[in-house]
Amino acid sequence: MTKIISMITLVGTSVLISAQVGINTATPEKELTVNGTMKTSGIVFKQPMEKLKADENYTFIIKSPAPENKITAYNDSFVPNSPAPINLVQFKITCDPADKDWVNQFDTKINSKKFLVVISSFGFTQPTRTNSANWLTPVPQIFAYSSNGTWKLKADYHGFSPDASLPTGIWTLNLLVFDRSYAKDFNATQSLNASTTGAAAAPLIQ
Repeated sequence: MTKIISMITLVGTSVLISAQVGINTATPEKELTVNGTMKTSGIVFKQPMEKLKADENYTFIIKSPAPENKITAYNDSFVPNSPAPINLVQFKITCDPADKDWVNQFDTKINSKKFLVVISSFGFTQPTRTNSANWLTPVPQIFAYSSNGTWKLKADYHGFSPDASLPTGIWTLNLLVFDRSYAKDFNATQSLNASTTGAAAAPLIQ
């Protein structure tokens, strides 16, 4: 009799282990599916990580801004004023009519302690020229830099400008804005000395 009871217990245990458990749902999709809020003192991820199926999507877990202040899956309709982990921001800046192509400093008001800004692409509406006797190629100087807690932009064709008969130029600057919670920036300065080749002294990331 003891052997029979032990066998039944083992069989029942194996069934429970392989079953899918649902909390507040009658149709669990995984070993444990929770439809509602959950509190835990720690999470151990399954190794190896399970791959998403063809009909499954991934998302980011974020803390929504006040007044919600909730840990939630990123959803633009749920928190419309909250930035995404990666954002595309476009500025169209009309230049000073006297210079036509120079933006010495434009304050984006983007918090440089919270976000990392990269200029991904740009455009300018007018052709530029120089009064120099030498043939020169206009090279745009486009910068995004942090100053006094916000990101500033600079754009100019140094030594060049649109002809006086042309309308004032307009810069289009497309920015990739990364939340620093998910991104890091690394800086390195190195000289090639008398050579045309070189290598980093050490890997910045690995």
